[in-house]
Amino acid sequence: MSEFIKQKQVEGLVSALAAKALDSAVVKKANNLADVNAASARGNLNVYSKAEVQNLVAGAEDAYSVATLTARGALTGLKVSDRVFVSNDGDSKWALYIVTTVTDGKGSTSEFTKVADEDLFTNALSKEAVKSAYESNADTNAFTDAEKTKVGHLSVSQAVDLDTMESDLAGTKTTATNALNTANSATTKANAAQTTANTAVSDAAAAQSTANKAAGDAAAAQSTADTAVAGASDAQAAAEAAQTTANSGVTKANAAQSTANTARSEAAAAQSTANSALNAANARELAFTEIVEDFTTLSGEATVPVALTLAKNIADGFTPSVFFNGIRVKTVSFTTGANNVSYTVPYITEPTDTISVHYATR
Repeated sequence: MSEFIKQKQVEGLVSALAAKALDSAVVKKANNLADVNAASARGNLNVYSKAEVQNLVAGAEDAYSVATLTARGALTGLKVSDRVFVSNDGDSKWALYIVTTVTDGKGSTSEFTKVADEDLFTNALSKEAVKSAYESNADTNAFTDAEKTKVGHLSVSQAVDLDTMESDLAGTKTTATNALNTANSATTKANAAQTTANTAVSDAAAAQSTANKAAGDAAAAQSTADTAVAGASDAQAAAEAAQTTANSGVTKANAAQSTANTARSEAAAAQSTANSALNAANARELAFTEIVEDFTTLSGEATVPVALTLAKNIADGFTPSVFFNGIRVKTVSFTTGANNVSYTVPYITEPTDTISVHYATR
């Protein structure tokens, strides 16, 4: 994962924690649940309000108390709204019923509605029920142990400008990209010059072949002229013509030789240009290399410099960046051209901390 993405995650976590810390989204112990909507909480917990319970128990003078559901069915003289308390509701726990419909006043023919039982009162204010009721409110979420652990890693004791950090990283990336583009461009030009040089060499070879052929033709013409002169005096005209042809061939051969020499010179110049461009490209491409080194198992006291030894020397003109668990360190000391760097933070460095050093080397 890149440092930029880590920084964005930290920024999102900080924003989320800030939102959770708003008074409107936090239940405070000192308020004794006064900041919770009572009606919504009772609805989520499925319990009655004080007024509702008082209405339900009104008319207690018409209440009955029996041991079992069988005993409830044996009651007589019941009327609507009478209360019946059953000690064992079939699960060895008590329950409270209200009569909703009667026919002849007997419990066996009446209809009952359970208004409360032992489980309801036992579970109504459990920690699970309170948690469920609280988190059912809009924009209200649990602050989990995992999130608490993440926040515990934020040991920053001073302001950290993540936007500046992001801008610095973007600037470094742009500089590296521009340098790489320049090197690639120089390499392309060097390749083109090499191609031109190769073409010139090929043309020179072709011109040399033409010159050699012309010289051969000239030699053949000379031979023909010599044969004609030796054969007969009346072939003088033919010999002179052959001599003229030979001279012309020699002239062409000389011209072709000159062309070949010129092409060879141009090829050598193009080869030199190609070599220079390639060397320049290599010099640019190898100007510097960006390195990221991570250090763990370190120990150090707060506000005391912690020394690090890098694998390479720090390049001229570059300032190394040190990150403590992903947070950029403000106080960094280093020597240009050497592989020594130290950092100072206002808290203890422990073996579980990760120290990242970003630097350039040539």
